[in-house]
Amino acid sequence: MIDWLIASDAGHWTMLAAAALLVAALAWLGDWRRARRAVPDAVGCMPWTAVFMAALLVTVIAGTLAFLTWMSP
Repeated sequence: MIDWLIASDAGHWTMLAAAALLVAALAWLGDWRRARRAVPDAVGCMPWTAVFMAALLVTVIAGTLAFLTWMSP
């Protein structure tokens, strides 16, 4: 299974999609924590919503390319 991920183009797209999904999950968690902070005036400097949206976009595009590469003859 590891050989498939390393050797094929679909595997590369799959690994990129999985990494972007992990970043999206962490950004969603950061945004969730930011929205429920105890001190509303303690604003952070990380744009969690923008990071989440960008990572989700990369996940969808890379996942689509992985699927299309896997399905192509």
